[in-house]
Amino acid sequence: MKKILLSLALAIGCMILANAQWLQRNPAADVSLPHVTKAPAINALGENQLYLGPYGSDDLAGSGNGVGLAGYSGVFKMGVVLPLDMVQAFNGGTVKAIRFGLCATVTNAAVFIYPITSLDPLTLGDPLVEQTVPSTVVGWNQVDLATPFAINTEGIVGLMLGYQYKQIKGSTNASYPISVVDQGTILDSYSNAGSLTSNQWQDIGLSSYGNLSVQAVVEKSYPNHYIYLSQPQASSFAKISEGLDFSVGLTNFGMQTLWDYTIDMLVDGEVKGQIDSPEALTPVETIQHFKCPLGGVTSGRHTLTLRVATVAGQAVTDGASVSTEFTAYVKSFSRQKQLVEQFTAQGCKNCPKGVAILEALQQMRDDMVWVAIHCNYNGTDIFNIQSGTQVASYLGRGVYPSASFNRFDGDGSGNIVPSIGYNPDYAQEVANMLSYTYFDSNPTPVLTTVNIEPDYDADTRILNIKVSGQVTEDINEVLGDNLGLSVYLTEDSLVAEQYNNGTWIQNYLHNNVLRSMPTAYNGDPLSISGTAYEKTYQVELASEWQPEKMHIVAFVHQRGTTPNDKQVINCEAMPLLGNTVRGDINGDGMVDIADVNAVINMMLGRIPSTAAADVTGDGNVDIGDVNIIINLMLGK
Repeated sequence: MKKILLSLALAIGCMILANAQWLQRNPAADVSLPHVTKAPAINALGENQLYLGPYGSDDLAGSGNGVGLAGYSGVFKMGVVLPLDMVQAFNGGTVKAIRFGLCATVTNAAVFIYPITSLDPLTLGDPLVEQTVPSTVVGWNQVDLATPFAINTEGIVGLMLGYQYKQIKGSTNASYPISVVDQGTILDSYSNAGSLTSNQWQDIGLSSYGNLSVQAVVEKSYPNHYIYLSQPQASSFAKISEGLDFSVGLTNFGMQTLWDYTIDMLVDGEVKGQIDSPEALTPVETIQHFKCPLGGVTSGRHTLTLRVATVAGQAVTDGASVSTEFTAYVKSFSRQKQLVEQFTAQGCKNCPKGVAILEALQQMRDDMVWVAIHCNYNGTDIFNIQSGTQVASYLGRGVYPSASFNRFDGDGSGNIVPSIGYNPDYAQEVANMLSYTYFDSNPTPVLTTVNIEPDYDADTRILNIKVSGQVTEDINEVLGDNLGLSVYLTEDSLVAEQYNNGTWIQNYLHNNVLRSMPTAYNGDPLSISGTAYEKTYQVELASEWQPEKMHIVAFVHQRGTTPNDKQVINCEAMPLLGNTVRGDINGDGMVDIADVNAVINMMLGRIPSTAAADVTGDGNVDIGDVNIIINLMLGK
């Protein structure tokens, strides 16, 4: 469940956003981290003053380490959404000043606060504060308000706090002025290229880098202690015997450090445990990681609630509380394959960067299935199919190049299709990060197996695909009717043109290309009989497709509407013509340790046996087959 932001690993390459604007980190930034510097406060807080903002420290991104929309020139606004429960701690206080951090000086600067009247869709009221800034410096810029603003939370759902600046197009430090710090709970940030009073805001992905460096100085008669809990980030799934992993941000918007407090952990209203003063609380938020016991919890959907129980040794009845949902389960199978859905386009100049990243990742993994979904961008892509466009829309593809990894939100950003437009010079480091963030730390349980049986008639070019598997006994309680089955057909070794960093390559080799999807874009509902499912699909191969270079990919997944309920439960792949290499149980064309593991899992009943696993041909999948595969792997 640990939150690992993509920006923490390396400098991100160009990310082409859906609105054709580019947001990127300064390429001059050193690859080593941290990029954050401890900057002195411009003006120390006065008596009865605290910072209201996405984080409460003096930290800034260092000079030369900012981000910007370097492909754009014009006046921009950057703002962060401060949730109502955070603002409530400052209700009745007076905003005396606003400060914002810069990594390069800017012109046309101004600060502002807007009331938020709706979060979905994001709707802002008339500005509560707007004041121009004559000049700026690298570091914190504090603007004392000519007319202090009194905070009143009535009729709003939050506040938008931010600043205006002029974006310079280019590749100098001046094009990357925005300070973003990976500290505290990451709040949503938005941008607006219109005038100061315009309400046309959009998410440009800034939160994938961290929190915007902007804070309001609020004066108020604060209590000694005021515990604020951020929205908890919990694993979507939790094995009942192992408990639920989660994290929560803890802040004390009070005038004295709080050493003694407790927080109850409740599941569906029943107390399951208590958090007892894990760390002293100050106005600077700390992210704490915990585990909630799940004794007595049944399989299915549940609600975790965190509730402040005592403060400074005194019981409270109106303490802060926050909740999130999770799914509990009892047992699971072993994972067969890891699914990577790459979103690319022939007209995308940065997409070969994504290929380099995925090639490095594939070298690390013997369980990775790669599907390249081509979309129309900068012209018509000859490999684009309607199903691919629908999948891209369903998964929320917003940038090129990008990829979905088991449709899992590994960085906690609410985005299951992150950018993979990194500099290829750092492909191995990025691959290491992706492997851990999206595969090794993925808590999604494997509640079903996947078995593929192809039957191809070369004369008619008709392919019948039988997909079957077993499910755990409690799967209906865990996921109900929210499971789907998807099938892809892919083809390798396709030679066609590709735009690459400003140059068209005429003989570029395209692999893993999605050719057909016989199922619905969001999967066909999984029809389960007892603890088994089975479905057969028929596809007629186009005349130009080469069956010997094609693969069948099948995966079971959630088929919901939000990022957290689209996750891939299990995946399998094999050559269209079947496993033609003796001992190649998983169908990747090689005989290796993955095949040994597959046969052992079949022996132990963890996954269904396949005909290919009976290497000895004696009708059983046993230790004899394991020995043969090991010998084949060793070349004996």
